[in-house]
Amino acid sequence: MNSIKEKIVKLLLPVLVGMVVDTLMKMGPEKAKEFADKILDLGESLIEKSETQVDDALLPIIGAIRTAFDIPDND
Repeated sequence: MNSIKEKIVKLLLPVLVGMVVDTLMKMGPEKAKEFADKILDLGESLIEKSETQVDDALLPIIGAIRTAFDIPDND
């Protein structure tokens, strides 16, 4: 059961991140990008640690979010 919850979170993460970034942009672009980078980094980390390959398809989506909102990957 726990793995189903994890899969749902991983599938919804890019959508939720997009919504959060949009909201934060209204507060100030630099702070929003900083916060969004941390969220995207968390998503990437969860995907990379996952044993399944299905969620690997989300990495290009996260990359597209970074590109669309001009959020550099500041690891």
